[in-house]
Amino acid sequence: MLLAASGCDGRTTLRIARDAGAAKTDGSTVVWKGPCPEGTSLRAVPSDTPLKLDLLFMIDDSLSMKEEQANLARNFPRLIDELKKLPTGFPDLHLGVVSSDMGAGATAFGGACANYFGKGGVLQARSGCGLEEGRGRYLISQQGGTVNNFKGDIGDVFACLARLGTEGCGIEHQLQSVRMALSGFVGENAGFLRSDAHLAVVYITDEDDCSAPADTTAFATSTAGQDGSLLCSVYGHRCDGKAPPAEVFSTPLANCSAAPDGGGKLVPVQTFVDEMKRLRTQSVSVSVIGGWPADVAGASYAIGYDTPDYGGATLLASLPICESANGKANVELRMKQFVDAFGPSGKIISICQDDFSDAMAQVGELIDTTIQCQ
Repeated sequence: MLLAASGCDGRTTLRIARDAGAAKTDGSTVVWKGPCPEGTSLRAVPSDTPLKLDLLFMIDDSLSMKEEQANLARNFPRLIDELKKLPTGFPDLHLGVVSSDMGAGATAFGGACANYFGKGGVLQARSGCGLEEGRGRYLISQQGGTVNNFKGDIGDVFACLARLGTEGCGIEHQLQSVRMALSGFVGENAGFLRSDAHLAVVYITDEDDCSAPADTTAFATSTAGQDGSLLCSVYGHRCDGKAPPAEVFSTPLANCSAAPDGGGKLVPVQTFVDEMKRLRTQSVSVSVIGGWPADVAGASYAIGYDTPDYGGATLLASLPICESANGKANVELRMKQFVDAFGPSGKIISICQDDFSDAMAQVGELIDTTIQCQ
């Protein structure tokens, strides 16, 4: 069933309901695969212009992410295929990439965390990827993909941009980097976020969010034989109401969740939820491709001795919640709390997959549903 109505500005809108096939209007094919999630209803969609979509990928660029970045690059075309199924065809698209690197606070770290503010939420526009110089730090594709600010195929250009490398700080600030990227305070990102567009954010990471205030000294203390990221679990997680100990420890995953106040050291997850929901945008969907088990009921939250999948000494660390040919991932309780806050517009997908094709399809389907249901 397809219902048409004229809006106040004279434009025709479509209210799309489940149909056995595709409905056609004004030469465009409209496809709707199923009913809206519980608690949502169909949205009126303008039929005379493509939908606007601002799509932001947050890509972890710490030491363990080489294989996952390559996996994303290979399978991004599957997401493009899904976007072509949107109600009015391929969207008027803004596509950006931001790193998880926001430094490690006021501590004078060396190496990958030496930069106080990391990459600062600036959209990453690597040279040589096809993005035309002087035309922004994000991809723009309009008029069905025929008018672009880049040269070549969008899948190839994005694949190049997505390979951020693995030299970013290992104290990942996934939520903070997106917060900064969309804040309006980063001049280089001007124009990316549009008030009349639908915002979709995709986080790809193999460790939990460790976002802390910029002036934090929470990571100043290091312990011999202990992985530096273990502090992120101790600060940000609670098991049976208590912080997990920095020692060999195991309990059913069901007993653990994100610390509601960030453990007094990290920025509370609710802060990021509230700020994203206040952004001036038509709607928001958030997807996490991260550390989450296929079998939640049988999974354990564990701390023990492990060797990083990029090599190095065996250290006391959060033990992997899942593994694949691409590597292993730690459980992401803060990222899970974040996506859950968005209800049917939030989804967490395990990063422990040899192939991200299905994950990209799920991201596209979530964008589709969020746009068509409210």
